[in-house]
Amino acid sequence: MSLSIVIPTFNERENIDILVREIREKVVLTHYDMVMVDDNSPDGTWAIALENLKNNDVVIRRINMKGLSSAVIDGIIFSLTEYVVVMDADLQHPPEVINDIIRKLKEGHYDLIAASRYIPGGGVKGWSKSRLVISKGATLIAKLLLPNVRTLSDPMSGFFMVKRDIVDRNRDKLNPMGFKILLEIVERCYPKKVAEVPYTFRARVYGKSKLGMKTIANFLIHVLRLSNWRPVKFGLVGLSGTFINLVTLWLLGLVSHVVVEQLFVLGSIIAIEVSTLWNFFLHEIWTFRDRRTGSMMKRISLFHVAVLPGVAAQYISAISIKYGLALNPIISQTIGIVIGFPVNYIFSELGIWKSYR
Repeated sequence: MSLSIVIPTFNERENIDILVREIREKVVLTHYDMVMVDDNSPDGTWAIALENLKNNDVVIRRINMKGLSSAVIDGIIFSLTEYVVVMDADLQHPPEVINDIIRKLKEGHYDLIAASRYIPGGGVKGWSKSRLVISKGATLIAKLLLPNVRTLSDPMSGFFMVKRDIVDRNRDKLNPMGFKILLEIVERCYPKKVAEVPYTFRARVYGKSKLGMKTIANFLIHVLRLSNWRPVKFGLVGLSGTFINLVTLWLLGLVSHVVVEQLFVLGSIIAIEVSTLWNFFLHEIWTFRDRRTGSMMKRISLFHVAVLPGVAAQYISAISIKYGLALNPIISQTIGIVIGFPVNYIFSELGIWKSYR
C-alpha cells in the first residue's frame, strides 16, 4: 500500500521538527512520504520543513494563497499515492493513530477513515468547557444540515485518511473554505465506504489556536454553502407560508366571522393545511428539488407525516394562546407558527427529503 501524509502548515515553526520525528519513530508503515503544504508562513515554517526532507518527502510553498482546506486539497492532488492521510502540524494529532487507520483500512479497503474524538477510546485533552460546547454544537449543525456526514461521529475531525482517487475525480466540485475540509470531501466526493478509529486530541504545546469568531463564521457559511443554502431557502419558504397562513385565516374571517372566533379551532386547521400545501410545492420545486423521489401523492402524504410534529406544535401553541391568553387570533396563529418552524425543518430534513445518494 502506498501512502502520503499531507500536513498543511502556517506559522508552525516550533512544531515541525517534533512532528516529523514523531512520525518517523511511530508510523510503522515501511513506505510512505510526507507532503508539507505551507502558505508562505512569516515565521519560516517552510524553511524548517525543507530541512526535514527525506527520500520522497515534498515541501510545497504556496505564495499569495491562504487557507487550510485548499492547502489540503493541493497536497492530496500533488501526492502520487493511492491513499492520503491528512493531519495537522500542531502536534494535536498523535502520529501513532496512523497505524490504527492502516489496520482498519486492511480490514475493509475503505474510501475514507476518520480519526474520531467521539467514539469509545477517543477523547480530548486541555479543552475548556466552552471549547467542547462549540465543538459539539458545530458537529450537531453539520449533521443536521449535511446528510452525508451523519454516518460520522466526528465530521469536524481534521485527522483522516482518504483514497486519493475519489478526491481527484471530484476536484472540480471542491471549493474549500475554512478549516473543516472533511465536510467538503464527504459532501462533494461521496465516499461509499466510511469508517472511524478513536484517538485522543492532544493539547497544543507551541503556537496559538486558530479558532476565533472569524473561523466560526466561516464554518457556518461553509456548512450553509455545502447544504445548497437549504436552511435559508426553508426559512424563506416558511416565511411565505406564514403569509399564506395568516391571509387564509383573514379571508376566512371575511367569509365567516364565526370560523375565526367561536370556531378558531377549525379556522386554524384550515389555514395550517393551506400553508402546508403551499410550503410543500415550494420545497418541491426549490428547497429540496434535488431530493425528489417517488410519486407526487406519496411525497405529499409523507410530507404531512414529516411535518406533523411541527404542525402539532404550531396548532397547540396557537389554540393555547388564543383561549388561554385571549389574544387576537392572528397573533395567536403567528406565535404558533414561530414555535412550529424549527420542528418542521428538523423533520423535513431528516425525514421526507433526506439524502438519496
